[in-house]
Amino acid sequence: MKLRNIFLTGLSAVAFASCSDYLDVDAPSKNDPEYVFSDKKEMRNALNGVYAAMLNNETYGQNFIEKLSFNTDVEFKILDSEFASSSAYQRYECDPDGGDIKKAWDALYTGVERANMLIDGIENAVIYDEEDSELMQMLGEVKVLRSIFYHDLVWYFGDVPYSLLPSYKSPEKIYSVGDRTQILSDLIEDLKGIASKMQLSTAQSFSDGPQRISKDMAWAMIARLAMTAGGYSLRPEGGEFGTMKRPDNYKEFYATAAEFCDSVVMKTNHNLSKPYHEVFVGNCNYDYTPGDDVIWEIPFGTLSSGNVGYIHGPKMDNQSGVTTHSWGKASSSAQLNALYRFLFDEDDVRRDFVNQLFGYNNQGEAQLNNSRTNYNGKWSKLWNKNGLGSATEGNTGFNFPYMRYADVLLMSAEAENELNGRPTSKAIERYEQVRQRAFPTAPSKAAYTGGMDHDSFLKAVLDERKFEFAGENMRWRDLVRNNMLNEQLYWTFFRYYAAADRGSGYDEFVGEFDFGDGSIYNSKWMNSLYYLNNVPNNDYYSVSKFPQQSPNVRVVYIVNPYRLPASGDEKIKIKVDGKDQTVARADYMNWFDENNSRPTAHFLYSLRGYITFDGGMIKINDNGNYVNAPDPSSYPTVEQLPAVRYILPYPRAVITRSQGKYVNKYGYR
Repeated sequence: MKLRNIFLTGLSAVAFASCSDYLDVDAPSKNDPEYVFSDKKEMRNALNGVYAAMLNNETYGQNFIEKLSFNTDVEFKILDSEFASSSAYQRYECDPDGGDIKKAWDALYTGVERANMLIDGIENAVIYDEEDSELMQMLGEVKVLRSIFYHDLVWYFGDVPYSLLPSYKSPEKIYSVGDRTQILSDLIEDLKGIASKMQLSTAQSFSDGPQRISKDMAWAMIARLAMTAGGYSLRPEGGEFGTMKRPDNYKEFYATAAEFCDSVVMKTNHNLSKPYHEVFVGNCNYDYTPGDDVIWEIPFGTLSSGNVGYIHGPKMDNQSGVTTHSWGKASSSAQLNALYRFLFDEDDVRRDFVNQLFGYNNQGEAQLNNSRTNYNGKWSKLWNKNGLGSATEGNTGFNFPYMRYADVLLMSAEAENELNGRPTSKAIERYEQVRQRAFPTAPSKAAYTGGMDHDSFLKAVLDERKFEFAGENMRWRDLVRNNMLNEQLYWTFFRYYAAADRGSGYDEFVGEFDFGDGSIYNSKWMNSLYYLNNVPNNDYYSVSKFPQQSPNVRVVYIVNPYRLPASGDEKIKIKVDGKDQTVARADYMNWFDENNSRPTAHFLYSLRGYITFDGGMIKINDNGNYVNAPDPSSYPTVEQLPAVRYILPYPRAVITRSQGKYVNKYGYR
């Protein structure tokens, strides 16, 4: 079976109920079909339908890696309106009427309902046999899929309506709201019970590689669920917006995470042998290496589903529906914080690959992207060797790497550090494995420097995750789990503010926070870039920086992408088509509004739900009231800053149809 070509064909044997109105008071229980699972073929068809529930752009195909991937120091979307919005999710601002919330809710509960039906059908089938390895493998796959759906529901909505029964068997027409910790605990125990009966990805009969859920993935998912359960989250108590808390028994969850990370590390053959960029170039070429970094990737249909690569990579414009090249249009709408790239070490190979600084106009010419965000080069239609076609846009079919071995290694390092109150040798070794791939030409920088206590090692691990997982919807979750989101959003705002207004003096405090050096941004942030557009792709970028090496693809040569311009930069000449051309100059970080004597609106309001500019003052949202933000010179702590309302509201329609059973909290009206 080739999971890449999953469709809803063959599902007539198990005619799944429509869940577009899932949790309506009169649906879908009115269907009450009797599902008969008479053979494994029907079960496999039904399992395909559960996989297919995630192959849409309302969740994993786009929204979870764009609209519902919230602004931080890594991912960033510019939102320059000073007025409140019902759907400015990236800046932590919305209301129950936001359309994308309802779409995501429906899509996730569609997945839950399909999974519940199939699990119930398998476990009550006449042919059910726990000694049947094929049957147990299918049951394991669908249980992992159900845990993924619920995991995201918990992350986005907190405590959510919860049932492990299909709707037509549930005694409740309107499910009761479950506590998120209990939901995650149930899912962990459920996966523990089935994981031992599943197949490793190295099993001879396991032919679909990371496109299919293996025992490896089940173990890794248990670890992820446990890290979420043991971490902080916003609870609806204490204040209008709630309070950040973690369970009293949080270390039990970290112990579970550590145990199952060990299972992945010690009982599978996963490694980080491929260069970093090749992992994602492989996604864009429908290719993978068994046993490497990717443990499981969401198997989108080739040229039929998923916008991975279309919303990433260098922007490519078309004209009259086509491009002049064979790759087609790319919106490049899932972008990165423009100042993210300055946080990398200069020898980190991830920096130049992930942070792309140019795109293509409708004539196919490479043009400098002199913007307030950068393109995310982790995936790109350009990385596809042959091109998807000049008339193509979305529906790339590029798989999304939902679980990677690098994540398991860093979860292990974080869990071991938390359990022992210090970095253990195991934690250090696994942290170093990830860094060794990132620093192939500077191995000394990959090594643990020693002398770290619990807090400093945790920061090092989270920094590593920050550089490793750009665009994978990880950063805000990592920060929430460790109760650092408010602190990082505060400094993200002032980092942009300081880059725009050098006279504010904030760059000194930001530099001290980021690097322990108040003067460091004097040498990092620049006012000018020297560049030349549309030059041949010869020796300007190595394959690890710009993987498209076709001679037909042109690039932008940038003289000083990461440093202040040196004397003579403006006189550099580049030979283009046999002729010398002098580089051009662009004002960079020209982000100050001289007319109003303040930075431009682009930064002032892009975190408006938490911190913003109002009435000439920088204000912070304290439980629904905007008050003066602490000055950076005071280096406010997590405890001194108000919590961030990252939890989304239940959709208005769901509240209405629940007949009073559901209510929105966290200050939503």
